[in-house]
Amino acid sequence: MTALQVRATFGSGLLHIGSRDTGPVLRARRRQVRAAAERAGSEAAGAARAFGVLAVLAPVITDEENDVAYPGDPMALYSALSYPMVRATASFTDPFGPTDVYNDLCPLWPALPGKKERPDVSRRLETEVRTTDDTVFDPRTWTPRTRADLVGLLRRRTPSVVLISAVSPAHRYALEIAALVKAECPTALVVMGGRHADETVRREQPAQVHLAPSATGTACPVDVLVSGDGGPLLDLTLRAVARAMDPATRVAGAGPVAAELERMAGEGGQEYGRGSILVRGTAGWIAFAVDGPPVPAERNPSPYAPFLIRSRFPIFTRDDGTVARCAHVLVSGTCPMRCTFCSESALLGQVRRPVPGDTGMTVERLREYVEYGAEAAFFDDSIFWSGSWPRIGRFCAELAEARQIDRGLADLQWGAQLTVDVLTGPRPEIVRAGLTAMRRAGCSYVYVGIESMSEQVMQHVHKNVRRSTPWKERVRRALGLLRDHGIRVGSSVLFGLDGETEDSIGETIEEVGRLIDDGYLMLASPNILTYHPGTEITHRHGMEDQLDYGSQGVEVPPPYSFFEEAYPGVVSRLLTEDHIWRIHRESRVRWGLVRNGVEAVAM
Repeated sequence: MTALQVRATFGSGLLHIGSRDTGPVLRARRRQVRAAAERAGSEAAGAARAFGVLAVLAPVITDEENDVAYPGDPMALYSALSYPMVRATASFTDPFGPTDVYNDLCPLWPALPGKKERPDVSRRLETEVRTTDDTVFDPRTWTPRTRADLVGLLRRRTPSVVLISAVSPAHRYALEIAALVKAECPTALVVMGGRHADETVRREQPAQVHLAPSATGTACPVDVLVSGDGGPLLDLTLRAVARAMDPATRVAGAGPVAAELERMAGEGGQEYGRGSILVRGTAGWIAFAVDGPPVPAERNPSPYAPFLIRSRFPIFTRDDGTVARCAHVLVSGTCPMRCTFCSESALLGQVRRPVPGDTGMTVERLREYVEYGAEAAFFDDSIFWSGSWPRIGRFCAELAEARQIDRGLADLQWGAQLTVDVLTGPRPEIVRAGLTAMRRAGCSYVYVGIESMSEQVMQHVHKNVRRSTPWKERVRRALGLLRDHGIRVGSSVLFGLDGETEDSIGETIEEVGRLIDDGYLMLASPNILTYHPGTEITHRHGMEDQLDYGSQGVEVPPPYSFFEEAYPGVVSRLLTEDHIWRIHRESRVRWGLVRNGVEAVAM
């Protein structure tokens, strides 16, 4: 990893909304922009000071025939964007007013969606930016068609700033997207963040930021990297961009942005959480550290306030059999488990997920989502309420009470994720009471990570913490409890973990098939282990310096294309291509329509 010296550090103080830098340059800029806004009149005042911003979610799939089964809404991106969006809309609609957080220029985020926009989930590619929802490009697959869609959108919008979010398997496509931006809009500033940046830009010393080789790629068309507490750090970055931007051309170069970040760090602490901002300079990356306190839960806006609910999860259907609109919800911090293969385990201590943790607040958030059009909700946390049965019980009691007086909540279906360990804890009566409370509060679906049905594999996985009882027995007990409480179950199965062999592959496929036969599972999703930067298994298998996430033009042929994140060079060293073909073919035959939830679509 490359060690970068920190140029400046943002501390732990607070900068109040509306406080102004009194430097002569910023004062002059503000007078210039304000005069232009006043000449434009009250209705056009916001537009007179706006610069275009486009956010892009880099996809992980390149083959439309093997699309992600249930892609869902991009909640990591929505959460990161909602913080600066909600704060900046006042700057656009009430320029230079008491709630204006920008000195002069501000992002073109004119208004949050209203009731008349909420039912229309088809818009996004038009030239006009009506609401904040129109500023996101989410292609789901990266194909010639979606590439052409992006090129057309860039030509119509000509944004000054493009924000790209990517997980590691999407990083090569994110770099291609960045190159397209530079080709179509050469002066646009490209800012990249997301899970891949979190995993490859690491703070291990106060004065240093470490940059992994796979963070950017060899020919990187990215100007700024953001890693850490996404929303607050993005807010800080965009304020620096606005201050560095030429008011006449709406262009902000990387050098001026770095200079503004250094000046802003000298102005005092910010409420910007923790993380790193890297700016590409003429001699390499310039690092800025942020060591502020976490943003209080009550200051975090709803991720759906600026966006429409588009997700369709076929587990949840209406009375007429059509698929319901499903909101995604986060309520906990990072997962408390330390599974060897999971990227969340690599981020413990690196990223604080800025989400509400209060049960009453979460009930109100669900009420809000119902008003936005949600008919179902799925809790994306790796473990529902971090596996705390007392908190689960409190939340479900409050939700059940609210459902008695709110028709929208009463009709809301919802699901969550739990683990075998949580479901087979040492106090069975507490688990049963918790599941009863969940069912009474409307829970109808739980997703459980089985990972493997082979004892020799599961002994290497930290998730399997109670080994006095065989894993197969505990899986059946856990799924049986859910079935007995009227809760449907889906599962993920992961091939390629330590201890995997030909025999363990066959054992897992067969044992999951038996669970399906016995009515324990309505969905079983086979997955291939891929190496993520910083995970224990990546280190153990000696792959840390061999991961290639940046090479362009890499083919993803079958059988890799049949699995969401698998492609040559990053899949488990314990799996050959023949193994992956076997997993694809045999699970399709043995699991039938339950594989990847095809049966759920037909229900």
